[in-house]
Amino acid sequence: MSLPPKIVDQYGRESFGGSQMWLPDAMFVNSGCGIIAGLDAIMRLKGEEGMTREEYFKRFFDAKDYIRPIMIGRKREARKIFGKEFFGSLGVSAGRFRRGIRKLAVKEGVKIKVKSFRFKWWEKIPEYLKSGDPLVMLFVSPFRKVCVVEPGGFKTMCDYHWVTITGLEGDTLRVSSWGEECKMSVQELKRFGVILRFYSVSLEKQDNLV
Repeated sequence: MSLPPKIVDQYGRESFGGSQMWLPDAMFVNSGCGIIAGLDAIMRLKGEEGMTREEYFKRFFDAKDYIRPIMIGRKREARKIFGKEFFGSLGVSAGRFRRGIRKLAVKEGVKIKVKSFRFKWWEKIPEYLKSGDPLVMLFVSPFRKVCVVEPGGFKTMCDYHWVTITGLEGDTLRVSSWGEECKMSVQELKRFGVILRFYSVSLEKQDNLV
């Protein structure tokens, strides 16, 4: 299992991974989850278990130049597309995530490989988790809302979101989202109308030269 980094706030409280909700920029609050997932994955591969929020902010605003959201127009204004409001960005697409995280890794001094999978994911996730490599998921559900349960029982309904997978127990998929350990239902994610993408991020093995 690969746990996300712990980000420490000014009061010494530790998070469970990064969160776009901390950011001062409204556009990235709306669409920064893909950048968070990629940055957290690279940090774990480098053995970075934690840092302060101020240090994390610097890393995020550097990472955004590599894992780039799809921008809407020249100005950061809220716009409605098919009835849904977007603030300056549509978020990070699957293609941009794969290209961007590779570029970010090179900048961070590591070489990685990104392996994607989709089918029978509930059977594959346990094996990927055993490797200890970061495992990232994108879910897209424009017509069927998906429930994410936060600590304390608060439920948030999302339709496009990146998370880091940390565990799978029966019907419960445990993920890092918004700096918390959250839960999602496997059966709900398997329902018609929910599109999922999974990405295992690992270090590229180097051949030993004699």
